[in-house]
Amino acid sequence: MLLWCCLAVAPAAAQVTIYRCTDADGNLTVQNQPCPAGTTQRTQQMQGVSNAPATMPPAFPATPPPGMPALQNGQTTPRGEFVTTGTGPEPRILDSANLQRDPSPQVTEPDPDRPPPPPLFRCVTYDDDSYLSEEQEVPPRCLPLRTVGLDGNPAGGAGRACEVVRDRCSRVPDGAACDAWRRYAREAESRWRFAHPDNAERRRSEYERLAEIVSGSCGG
Repeated sequence: MLLWCCLAVAPAAAQVTIYRCTDADGNLTVQNQPCPAGTTQRTQQMQGVSNAPATMPPAFPATPPPGMPALQNGQTTPRGEFVTTGTGPEPRILDSANLQRDPSPQVTEPDPDRPPPPPLFRCVTYDDDSYLSEEQEVPPRCLPLRTVGLDGNPAGGAGRACEVVRDRCSRVPDGAACDAWRRYAREAESRWRFAHPDNAERRRSEYERLAEIVSGSCGG
């Protein structure tokens, strides 16, 4: 089959004789030399293969249909297919370290025409969790301790004990106060919307109070 393909695409050249050999069992062999003894031979004249190198058409970027934007090398189609053209660098593996990131968020300064928001504090618990509070001095908490009997048996422990822990609170800087208050109000809104019906009204009033502070000092 390979021989047939090579001969089929050749340009005009010298004639080549093809030998079709059939053995006693009916098996056919096609070759370019006479058949061996004991086989039936048929010949066929074919065009020879030219030695001139084949020329390839130059590669040009495809022209998009009217109304469609031209895609540059390295871009993707709307279906997510990677686009490469005949020019430009080869496609590279996507590396998150080379992605163009958005600039760092700017610190929102309070509007000088509005009253500054009240102080807000960021508190850190004993296990490094954090939360926002309007009070710098939050009440201490008592963490239960496990008690054991005199013989060290946990089942024989009598009474209860706890460890008093205090959260560390520091004031949010003025430049970040409005963002902190907006977050504080969003958390209050979530508590209100997912509150039990018995607490919904109280949660709603708390959220409205914080939303009013944000609107008056930070502009919403």
